[in-house]
Amino acid sequence: MHILQNHTKMDSITYYNSIGQSYESLYLREQENKIRFILSRIKVNGNDKILDVGAGTGILESMLHENNVTAIEPSDMADILVKKGFKNVSIIKKKIQDFAYDKKFDIVFCITVLQDIEEIDRKSVIKKLFDLTAKNGHLVVSVLKSSNIDLSSLNPIESGYIENDRYFIFFN
Repeated sequence: MHILQNHTKMDSITYYNSIGQSYESLYLREQENKIRFILSRIKVNGNDKILDVGAGTGILESMLHENNVTAIEPSDMADILVKKGFKNVSIIKKKIQDFAYDKKFDIVFCITVLQDIEEIDRKSVIKKLFDLTAKNGHLVVSVLKSSNIDLSSLNPIESGYIENDRYFIFFN
């Protein structure tokens, strides 16, 4: 007997909408460890303008809430971030592909996000991340190890592994 199975891939926004309320109980420790490690590798000044692409529930924002942070999150987790009430955080509920901004950021974070972006859009998103990074600014990207996304051809100043991710730090 041949059984047909309907395998539909859940898009990442739908997935994060479904786990939003439990995201921190699932990933808080891991994400905090990654962020702490990355913050030990770059210098963040109090006046730095920061962009967090794929901000989730605001784990990075809770660590850098004294800074001026723009948080982009397309899923309903943006609503969770809003409820945290950070004073210096602007929250934008949209995809990075739909984000239009005429300013540059001193530090752009894209932590565990690129693997959730369709492969066809990934190159243009990476270009946009570099475009949003100010001259003499840092772009920090991490991807799940299992995604096999390798950005080393873009000449990071540092790369390596932390938790379940491979990370890349670029100086623009």
